[in-house]
Parts: sequence; structure tokens; C-alpha cells
Amino acid sequence: MDTRTILRRNRRVLAIALAGGALVAGAAVAQPAAAAGVPWGQANFYTEADFAGTVHPVQATGSEAECINLPQPMKSVANFKYAYVDVFSGTDCTHGFARITGLHAGTLSIPAASYKVLVSYPPVRP
Repeated sequence: MDTRTILRRNRRVLAIALAGGALVAGAAVAQPAAAAGVPWGQANFYTEADFAGTVHPVQATGSEAECINLPQPMKSVANFKYAYVDVFSGTDCTHGFARITGLHAGTLSIPAASYKVLVSYPPVRP
């Protein structure tokens, strides 16, 4: 094989390798536009799935039995603050469908309309 053929082949291999490297680097940097950082130390409801849209902070009340109605339906929740957040699809804490424990987050299967906060773990029943 002559030197010119080897050089041409090496240039092609190098060009392919550089193009592949550029694609990999671009993919590593690219993120979805709606991607949000994890709200460590907070608990929030969001009007859109995947922690996007308007944020409504979850607030502990004076009483664990107190129900809080949300201003509008919320589609995702992040709980990195409280032991439990009980989520309801109806106003006035009716139609309970989820309990979001601490250090959990996700898109809700049904939009939330109200919630209760349990600031401590419930006692174990015998």
C-alpha cells in the first residue's frame, strides 16, 4: 500500500472520529428545556409535569389535620422537606390518591387539588 492511500484512509478515520466526538459532547451538554434542578430542602407543587410551570410551595400548618386547597390543579410534586405530604384530587382533602414521602418527587397521575402535611412520621401501630 502506498503512502498516499494510508494518509487518505487516516484522514477519513480522523474526520469520522472527530465528528463522533462532537456528537457525544453535544449530547452530554444538551438538556430538555423543561428540566429543572432538584429542589433540595424544599417541597413544591408544580402546574406542569416534570417540575415546570408555576410553583406553589408546600407549607406546613399548625395542625397535621389541616387541609390546604391549591389555587389551581397541580401536575407534579417534589418533597425534599417533610416526612409525608398526602395528596388529594378533590378540594377539602377529598379523594386521596397519593402520599409523597420525604426525598421523593414525580409527576402525578391525577392533578392535585388539595393536600395535608404530616411533619413527622406517624407512630407505628401495634
